Amino acid sequence: MLPTSDREADASSAFLTFLRAAAAARANGATARETSYLDAAARLHPLDDASLDALVATLLAQQRHAEAVELGALVAQLDPHSALAQFRAGYTLQMANRHADAIVPYRRALARDPALPQLRNNLAGALMLTGGDLHEQLALLESAVRDAPEDANAWINLANAYRKSLDLPRALEAGAQAVQRAPQSPLAHNNYALTLREAQRWDDAERAAVTASELAPQNPTMRSNLGMQQLVRGNYAQGWPSHESRWEGSLELGGNRPVMPAPTWRGESLAGKTLLVWGEQGMGDVLQFSRYIPMLAERVHREGGRLLWNSFPQMGELLVRSLGAYVDAYSSGGGIESLPPMDYEIPLLSLPLIFDTREETIPAASPYLFADPAACESWRKRLAGGRRLKVGLTWTGSRGHQRNPYRSVGWQRYAQYFAGIDNVTFYSLQPGAAAEVAAAHEAGLRMIDHTASFASFDDTAAFVGALDLVITVCTSVAHLSGALGQRTWVLLDVNPHWVWLLERSDSPWYPSATLYRQPRFGEWEPALQAVAHDLRKLAAQHHGK
Repeated sequence: MLPTSDREADASSAFLTFLRAAAAARANGATARETSYLDAAARLHPLDDASLDALVATLLAQQRHAEAVELGALVAQLDPHSALAQFRAGYTLQMANRHADAIVPYRRALARDPALPQLRNNLAGALMLTGGDLHEQLALLESAVRDAPEDANAWINLANAYRKSLDLPRALEAGAQAVQRAPQSPLAHNNYALTLREAQRWDDAERAAVTASELAPQNPTMRSNLGMQQLVRGNYAQGWPSHESRWEGSLELGGNRPVMPAPTWRGESLAGKTLLVWGEQGMGDVLQFSRYIPMLAERVHREGGRLLWNSFPQMGELLVRSLGAYVDAYSSGGGIESLPPMDYEIPLLSLPLIFDTREETIPAASPYLFADPAACESWRKRLAGGRRLKVGLTWTGSRGHQRNPYRSVGWQRYAQYFAGIDNVTFYSLQPGAAAEVAAAHEAGLRMIDHTASFASFDDTAAFVGALDLVITVCTSVAHLSGALGQRTWVLLDVNPHWVWLLERSDSPWYPSATLYRQPRFGEWEPALQAVAHDLRKLAAQHHGK
């Protein structure tokens, strides 16, 4: 006799077979055959909405997403005028993480019954996750909470949408409503914590993040977000262990940790063993944490092991020149199958935990990355002329990053505050921004743009090394410039990447960096006024030498 789960699988498979046949008969106008197949399907499983919803829930609980999606699509095809059938089709797609595909059936359901429970919230959520129109999201969610004020999930999404639209007071109110409606919801507390951070209510944010983690102690998202909160406040003792949840818990990384052919190193003896350390996440992360390679190499070799390093192809020359002597072999790119034999592996950003890093023990030697001396000297000669201060500018990070709307300053503000400053020559460090450089020129800020000649981070490093100053938002250029020991001024929003900590103008990670912070959510003007003031002063000093 088959186990229950196998019998259920066989029954649902036969049920789907009859539904497929019924849908094909309908498409061919064979009404009698359609009715016959539907009758056969109904003998296996009831066709009423409640029973279909229950079957979808069972399939999803069993991780049988493909079958759930097909069931939703077939029923919607067989009952095209039913708002609930269209909603079910969208819901199964959304639960399979096919958010973009879910939008079309959700819109069909909205056209048939806009008041259908959860519909507006789910559609807004799909739009939110696929970069859809923010105004439409707000309209959907505002109407959803107006008609169903007890819907905590709609309040959660509304808080997120208000936050993205930079309407912090409404975001805080919506977040508070979500917690009030669902005090036992870890998601409500977690999202409220994110909004409280934008308001610089750090104690309240930590309490909310702790509550979320306590309500869902096995949920990596809650622990990962708590880790970000701990790290930005300098609580490294608790933050590093929490940060290990990033692979399952963070939006960018969730579930995407490479499956490596060796166990993760947790500090075991490496005598006679080979350890692979590998680059992870973004370029800035690798630039920042490559500082740990000498420390790691010393430990590995002291214990009698070998150290291998694999990182991103765009960084190979720079990393090998700067730190390659510490490792036994360096490689870049390639798939898992191309990695050399190893006994253990560890991702680069787990090294602070291994070394139990505290602020006073951060490996902060500066510089720890080194540009090609000949290329750097060549740029110095090309950029020479007069006593004008040579300043590199970046004004936005990766446009696909979830926090870029908050951390991006925009060339327009640079033009407003930097145009007309005497004794300065500005250079763009923003790749692929020729149109923005031209627009800034029209607005009065002339930037010279050599970025088309930069093929790798090594090229960028040589150019940065020939400058006098880099002014940048939080992006890989900030980490590159800081790692090179270049004078670096970093513009930060109120809820910065955790490396920059809070309420200080210096960085224990980058001794050559000066930090200019928004005083309040969305307010760049005071920070830019301070940068412009200091830039005029530095330019005058440089010109007077």
